[in-house]
Amino acid sequence: MSHNTHGDSDLSPLLSSEDSSSGNDALRQRRGILQRPKDFALATRSINQSISRPHLSVKDGSSQPPVAIFAVNFDAKKGNVLEWSATRNGMDLVGVEFKAFPSGAHTIPSDFTIFKFREYFGIACFETVMDVASSRGAHLKSVGLLANNLNQLTRNRTSLTKFVRQLHEQPDNFHNMEKWFDALSSSDAPDSMPPSDMTQGDFLDRNVVLAFMRRMEARLFVLWKLMMLRKRVLFVSGPPVQTLCTNVLLCALLDSTEDNRDGSSLKPSTLFFVDLHDMDAIKLAETYNACSTEKIFETKQELFDALVVDGDIRIPSRILQEQCLLTAADRRRFVDYMETVVTESKNEEIGCDSVHGVPEDARTLFVDAFASLNYSVLSCLRAASSFGEGKITAEDISALSLDATSDIPFLSALAELHGFRVEFPPVVWCPGCRCC
Repeated sequence: MSHNTHGDSDLSPLLSSEDSSSGNDALRQRRGILQRPKDFALATRSINQSISRPHLSVKDGSSQPPVAIFAVNFDAKKGNVLEWSATRNGMDLVGVEFKAFPSGAHTIPSDFTIFKFREYFGIACFETVMDVASSRGAHLKSVGLLANNLNQLTRNRTSLTKFVRQLHEQPDNFHNMEKWFDALSSSDAPDSMPPSDMTQGDFLDRNVVLAFMRRMEARLFVLWKLMMLRKRVLFVSGPPVQTLCTNVLLCALLDSTEDNRDGSSLKPSTLFFVDLHDMDAIKLAETYNACSTEKIFETKQELFDALVVDGDIRIPSRILQEQCLLTAADRRRFVDYMETVVTESKNEEIGCDSVHGVPEDARTLFVDAFASLNYSVLSCLRAASSFGEGKITAEDISALSLDATSDIPFLSALAELHGFRVEFPPVVWCPGCRCC
């Protein structure tokens, strides 16, 4: 281990229950909500194995201890300064200090950011203490952690926040941080600072999920289409960065499959927070999902396929606009999804049985909804490509709760991405209408 002191990452979510009443079945059918087939897991794994993807999932390393811890201070003359660090493998942490303080961090009392640093996920919790005698009127400090798995970071966020406060009180005392980090790989972690004080379920609680859905509204399905087509999606906004990072995580779950319903594995293209130092790297990326507080990104259209600002989605490409059109079917589906997530997660929150027999948390409902939708869409395309004449009818598209006209460009692009040979009905637009 290395220690250094430095001087300068259809709501069919509702799993249908075997004893579901006919009334509930009728309700699902009326809402156009797809039920998950009994062989959902097996069928989805079969599809995943037959579909080539440009990136592999990050392996679940939740049982592995974090690989590094670090402390960063903001100096009015030097900028971000890496004050102290400890690593398990002697890795070089130069550059991590730029992830510790997003632009605008000094404007809020406390916040945290999630990011990718090389092959690792990172989290940095920072706090601002006002001081009129300071050149910037405040002192900024940050404590961060690097790990192979996102769950290792979210579980320890509370402890990192405690360490930041301690550093404001005792700026050069890193003993408690070092002792705690050493204990993370053993069973003797100090009781006062538990090594696993938060789960990803808590990180994406009911309020976070519902706030994201309400912010995006039906545009959530534009994001879904972008993620399914593996486009470059960038969220840009001012602090708090916590909200931006949870937006990225929920966006990353939109193309979930049965193999990753728990969100324990994230694609390497899920970058979370990026700054100006990442500009060259993301310019070369074919696909990514990230966020930033740097407003200059809004003017760099070559860096993204879709820019999300305060819930508004800006897509420069006219072709991609047509592929990711917001349709009336999307608006209807959003109402169904929102109603079900609100109702079912409320039942879970108050400990009541849901109408489907098993209470579900909002995050599980959210992921299951899109995993089921993704299964249905990919199954339909794969079946059309593998059997018969390779044709999909307007009725087939409508059965997926998609728009039989406006969603054809999306389905066509998705089929091409996965190598499915599918023939679609000719697109006939209504005069003066692009969203019928």
